[in-house]
Amino acid sequence: MKRGSDLFPEILERISESSEILILSHDRPDGDAIGSTMAFGLILESIGKTVRMMNFNEVPESLSFLPKVERMERPSEKFSGDLVIALDAAERDRIHETVWQQVEESVPLIVIDHHISNGGYGDLCLVDSQSPATGQILYQFFEYAGWTVEKDVASHLYAAISTDTGSFRYPSTTAETMRIGGELIRCGVDVGTINQDLYENQPRRRVEVLRRLLENMQYDFSDQCVSVSLPLDLTRKLKLQPGDTEGVIDILRSVDTVIIAVFFEELEGGKIRVSSRSKSEQFGVGEICARFGGGGHTLAAGARLSGPLGEARTRFLEVVGEVLSRK
Repeated sequence: MKRGSDLFPEILERISESSEILILSHDRPDGDAIGSTMAFGLILESIGKTVRMMNFNEVPESLSFLPKVERMERPSEKFSGDLVIALDAAERDRIHETVWQQVEESVPLIVIDHHISNGGYGDLCLVDSQSPATGQILYQFFEYAGWTVEKDVASHLYAAISTDTGSFRYPSTTAETMRIGGELIRCGVDVGTINQDLYENQPRRRVEVLRRLLENMQYDFSDQCVSVSLPLDLTRKLKLQPGDTEGVIDILRSVDTVIIAVFFEELEGGKIRVSSRSKSEQFGVGEICARFGGGGHTLAAGARLSGPLGEARTRFLEVVGEVLSRK
């Protein structure tokens, strides 16, 4: 599998040969998924392509301020075009089967992603695990293609990169990331406004769930690990929406003694969604999540475990303890 910009020429050729394109991203989309999908869709339309953008879930309320997100479809109508592009999805099953059912198997598939756990699926699979966000890869591709990045596209890319780098704070942020951030500002991004919309405009229920979770933090392994659990009954009581708990894990990780932070969320159907973060590559969470069939990056990874919630938490933390004992 070719990686990085080596695939830019082939991807550009496939796009040039296509007239109707469908763009997908992973379920429960975050800022990188929504921003990348919308940026790619809007710029393809600017060069004359017919584009549809689809996700199994609705756009999170926290990202509804981004331009033209009402264009994002839920799966309901078959796609009859000639190219599909999947973004920011490390595995095929991170995109709901209902979405795939809208696509004929014969339609070529391009995958663009930055997760190291991506094993390669699709006809062309561009994976750059050194990139902190899929949005960064897309900007580099747009530069290569010579396409003009207008303000709306730039706003989506900025949101994609900012949210996946923790506002340009995570270790994955590079000089190239900062260069691209500057270029996006030159394209018209209003940094003050977009950052306020991303980080300082939260519905009350998001602050309420944060309060409940912080009240029940659990420290383990000499306070090197902190974890919280979100039971389904609390999700229902607060009427939480997808994306409402984004950022909780980063607050947990900020505790000075903590190396690994873990967030357990009980889902409908009994599965437990696990999000984990590490401050040290020596104690990577990608490896931990991989043992449960998940994946991601060394410092940020996730998995889905079978329930019940308490048992899933115990099983996962046992492995965290093994990893932290390697000193």
